[in-house]
Amino acid sequence: MKLILALSGALLVTACSSVPTQSAENETTMVCDQARMALVEAKAKAERTELHWNSCPLIRRDEVKSPS
Repeated sequence: MKLILALSGALLVTACSSVPTQSAENETTMVCDQARMALVEAKAKAERTELHWNSCPLIRRDEVKSPS
């Protein structure tokens, strides 16, 4: 009986354990989307609302538009 309970407990623990997380290997670097932040800040200023950034909206570095 103890063997059955021990095996059942071990099975329950292994079945409920999470899968180890893996980081994705990619070559892209994320940067803040300054253009979008400027638009949001301009809208907040026009509406006279207070704006606090907890984190910036991100885009991939290769999507950043270079000035022409």
